[in-house]
This record gives sequence, structure tokens and C-alpha cells, in this order.
Amino acid sequence: MNPTAMSLAQSVFQAALNSGSSTAPVGLSQFLAKLSSDSLPQTFDAETVGHNTGDEFPFLRNMITLGTSPDAAASAAWEAAVRWVLNALRNWDPNEANSLNKLCALLAALAALDAGFTGFSCVATQLDSSRLKEGLRQLLERTSVDAGLNELRFPELRQEIESCVSSRNLERLWQVLRHIHFFPTSDVCVAVVFMYNADPAVLAGIIERRNDVLFSLMICSALGDQALVLAPRVDNLFFKFVSIENFRQEHTTSSPVSSQNTLQVLLHQVAQTSAADWTAWMQALFKYPGNFSSLEAALSAVLQQLSLDHWTAFFKALSLGYSHRAAVPVAAILIPCSGSASEGMWSAAYQVWLEWNYGQCDSGSVMFAPVACALDFPVSMYYASLPSNIRLTEESSLLSAIETLEQQWFDSATALITERNRLKSRLRLVQHGMTLANGGTPTLPPPIQPEADLYSRIRYHYHDINSGLIDL
Repeated sequence: MNPTAMSLAQSVFQAALNSGSSTAPVGLSQFLAKLSSDSLPQTFDAETVGHNTGDEFPFLRNMITLGTSPDAAASAAWEAAVRWVLNALRNWDPNEANSLNKLCALLAALAALDAGFTGFSCVATQLDSSRLKEGLRQLLERTSVDAGLNELRFPELRQEIESCVSSRNLERLWQVLRHIHFFPTSDVCVAVVFMYNADPAVLAGIIERRNDVLFSLMICSALGDQALVLAPRVDNLFFKFVSIENFRQEHTTSSPVSSQNTLQVLLHQVAQTSAADWTAWMQALFKYPGNFSSLEAALSAVLQQLSLDHWTAFFKALSLGYSHRAAVPVAAILIPCSGSASEGMWSAAYQVWLEWNYGQCDSGSVMFAPVACALDFPVSMYYASLPSNIRLTEESSLLSAIETLEQQWFDSATALITERNRLKSRLRLVQHGMTLANGGTPTLPPPIQPEADLYSRIRYHYHDINSGLIDL
């Protein structure tokens, strides 16, 4: 949205709250006349009112797209139209015939006179009335939501969503939802924006009662970034999740710093629910860390207040295969926690890492060089927490296993090379744990280097697939 257009809309809407010239848009006036004569069909499309209003003020299109300011006469006409619609909303009577249809028409016209709801957002609280809020509540309660064309292409889409909800498979749920694009009608959007600004508790209650993922996605589409701000007030985990993912999709490179506090609140709220819910959130949001720094910073702050079970769920959620790029973001999450973490928390990471063991149980896993992984930092901290004699024994055992490896039988040279690099990957973390135990600053192990001697590099076909790692 053009900043100039937003600023102009806010100024005009604020001015329209004061007394002055008031003129109904022609298209809206004609519609209301038909409405009062009861000559309209049972159902109507409020968007038509919005389109007609927009056609009456064509300069708004250039203002929104190009930031072109209207001249004095156009501005005066614009302000007069906004004032008339705001007064009509303020005086809306639910007891009139076709009152909800009239409300929809007023909202659609107001949307056409605005610039991305920025003008209306700044005056919504000053239109507050119990009658208007009740009408908007009824409008939202009766708004039907479907997946539109997506449901025509995929008839089982809603069943798929319901299956994801019942099984708490949030990762799959977002894979489905991210391809559904809602275009709520303008009257519904204005209703959502009004309720958010005037009485967010009422809007939160509507979302809770609807308890519908598609409805939650529609609300997020209407509110944009503000959905994340509303989410802590909504007692519905799916709305909270959709608001985060919707926010992340809009902020793939960076996000406002203020969002981190809200994300902390949301993660803390989820942590107070069931273990299954927390696990589902970790699997959906942190399987591949490194793409949403605000959320990862929020998790870092929240983990310091949580239990071993919460930490373990995070460790288990990480996808470890080919996870060398996740080493840095995971370390960034955990380094701030290192002062308050217990040995049991590092041990939990070690157990997850040990069970994985660089894909040892995967018959197709091959390693042509030692590798970094997402758990490099916590496993190094685990080794740092051990008594020195145990660390030395572990180092000696690994060095011996590497030295005598060719005394074992392997089915292929690739299997031999893979096992050697698996052992060297483990040794790397043991040795970094020694550095940390001796007073080293908590950080990642040094970047992986090629074999020191030419013979080993040739003998074991060294190939560093992880080149380009950034050290933390």
C-alpha cells in the first residue's frame, strides 16, 4: 500500500468525524432507496455497491497505486462522502427492515472510500456503539467460508483439513492452507477491521465459537499483520498457529522487532497446553530452522522458562538429515539458554543425536566427509558437561576406532568411507566439548576442514558437501 495514500486516507477519515458537508455516494443512495422499497432480491452482492462507489471517486485508484494527491474539490467530495457513511454507520438501526443488508452496503461503500482500511482503522473506536457491534457480530457469525475454487479442484480438501486438525498434524495443515487464497468481500473485511479495533475481545469470541480453520484463515487474510497481535487473545490454538504462519509467509526476509514479544506470548501459551500440542507446534514450526529469525529468537527466550519435556520436543522436531545449515540457527536459539540449561537438557539432545547417529539406520545414507548437523551445539555442550575422564575415554575410543577401522569388513569402499566420516563427525563434537569445558565461549565447533594429509584425502575420497558453512 502506498504510504502517501494511507496518510491521506487517515487525514480524511479523521476530518470526517467533525461536522461539515455530508453527501451520500450516488450508487449507495440508489441502493438504499431500493432497499427501503424492498425491491431487491433476497440475496445481493454488496461488492456491487463498493464498485459503484469506487467508480464515483476514480481519483482514489491513482492515489492508492501512485500516491497522487487529489485536488481540493475532489478531497472535499471524498471527505463529504466518508462523513455521510460514518454517520450512517453511527446511526444504524438494527430494527429497520433489511438492516443487515443496509449494514453490508455501508461497509462496502466505506471500503471503496478507504485505502487498505487504514482510514477506517484510525476512527473505528470513535464509532463504537453497542448496536453497531452487535450487527457486525451477527454479520461475521453468519459469514460462510469455503475454499472457493480450490474446493472445486480438490473436492476432498475440507476433509483433508479436518483430518489434519483431528490428528494435530500442523505441518501438513499449513501445506494445505498456504495454497488457499481468500479474497473476503469488502463488507466482511471492514467488519473484521472494525471489531479488531473497537472490541477485539468480541472478535476473539467469534473466532472461538466458529472454531473453523478456514474461518481463522479468512480473519487472518482480512487483518494481515494485525492477526498476530489478536492471536494471544483468542483461545484457539489453530487460529494462533495460522496467524503465525500467515505472518511468516508475509515476512520471509525480515519482520518487525515488535512481533518477537507477541511470538513469545504465543509460544508460552502453547507450552501451557498439552504435550501433544507443543510437540505438534515444534514439528510444524521448527523442523527446518533458519527461515524465521523472529520466531526462533522468541523460542530462545521461552525455552529458558520451560521444562525438559519441552526442550526434548524441540530436539526431536529437528530434521537432522542434511541439516548442516540448521547448525547456526539452532545454536542461536540455544546459546542464550546455555547459562540456565541443565545437564539433562543437553543429555536430551545427545540422546536424539545418538539415535540418529548420522543416518546409520538409513541404508541409503552415505558420507564423503564429516558433517555438521542441527544438534552440533547442544551435543558439544553435553560433552562439555561430562567429567573430564569420561570425555578423554570417549575421545580415545573414537580415535582408536578410526585408526583400526580397516580391520573390519565392509561391503564396499563407500560403506567404509561413510563409517569413518561418521566417527570423525562424532569426534569433532567430543573435542569441541573439551574446548568448552576448558573455558571456551559457548559457540559452534570450528568449520570442518579437509583431511590434513594428502593420503587420507585421496584414500577416503574427501568431498565437503557442507562448504560455505557460517561459523557462529
